[in-house]
Amino acid sequence: MQNSIMGLIFAENPEVNLGDLTKGRSLAAVPVGGRYRIIDFVLSNMVNSGIINVGITTAQNAQSLNDHLGTGKNWDMDRKDNGLFVLQPEGVEGRIQGGIDIIHGIRSYLMKSKQDYIIVSDCNTICNIKYDDIVKFHEEKGADITVVYTEVGKLTDKEIEKQILLDIDEVSGEVTDIQVYPSKQKNNNSYMHMFLINKELLLEKVEDCVAHGEHKLSKNLLLANLDELKIYAYHFAGYSKKIDSVKSFFEFNLDLLNKDIKDELFGTDSDDRIYTKVKDTVPTKYTKTADVSGSFVADGCIIEGKVENSIIFRGVHIGKGASVMNSIIMQNSEIMDNCLLENVVFDKEVIIRSGKKLVGQNTYPMVIGKRTIV
Repeated sequence: MQNSIMGLIFAENPEVNLGDLTKGRSLAAVPVGGRYRIIDFVLSNMVNSGIINVGITTAQNAQSLNDHLGTGKNWDMDRKDNGLFVLQPEGVEGRIQGGIDIIHGIRSYLMKSKQDYIIVSDCNTICNIKYDDIVKFHEEKGADITVVYTEVGKLTDKEIEKQILLDIDEVSGEVTDIQVYPSKQKNNNSYMHMFLINKELLLEKVEDCVAHGEHKLSKNLLLANLDELKIYAYHFAGYSKKIDSVKSFFEFNLDLLNKDIKDELFGTDSDDRIYTKVKDTVPTKYTKTADVSGSFVADGCIIEGKVENSIIFRGVHIGKGASVMNSIIMQNSEIMDNCLLENVVFDKEVIIRSGKKLVGQNTYPMVIGKRTIV
């Protein structure tokens, strides 16, 4: 079965709002971790699991994603047979309301693909997962659908409203109920927005949903078929983070400064690494006045000031007397002399003039849009 699995990744999610960070770019193409994009994680997981046919669906703002993915060479996906495909759903312009519509719009691609099974995943669940283990679990259970979940702690009311929680039989592992965006937290089993299914079964159920005016994978494919299909839940015990808000985006980036999380997420072996687009850049220059601690600084930067507990992308200049704390500064931004930044997120090519002070909250960072001059 292992060689008959393809991957499908949604590059957009209409229910996720990252404000200025997704203005002009797809969710999948949002930069993270100093040199990566959100999509690098789920795509690398598929590649590391031996999946050689991956479709990435996008409805708009695809240029930045296309530039990042290129031919798929950096993921060893530039192949004559199978490979990496960026897909524009057909016949659904202006009326995509959920994953059902997207899958229906790319059904010709799915039908032409040779694989029998498909891993369907959102792009914005960050983890390092082996799909091989999910396939083995799926086979052992004789499942029609296997969904992936993680255990979460106590959630705030606002966080609960973004969750899909699973009731799971403790003995069999079968899903007995699905709570879609509930108002109260009844359990800790959070659906990670990825599942394994037979491709023909998926196409059949999607056609049925379209015929009945249904749009949502969670409600209309999973929840609606609990009694008819054998739906099992695979528990993922490692680090995972769903980037569905500016707050979670900010938290994830700063999580990477934790060595244990970084080592687990990025892997150490060739079969669990996270791949991204390779860029040749000169080393970062640290002057005598530089003071850097607990941070990640990418190549091509010039650091003359203080950097603490922050993520600094390629080509950033931090001037003398400037102080950057608990912040994320994206590519080619310039922080001039004697500035103070704390709990802020700069998109690409932001310029902040000398002596300015910007301070956000650690629970609600200040976001400055691309190419802004402050």
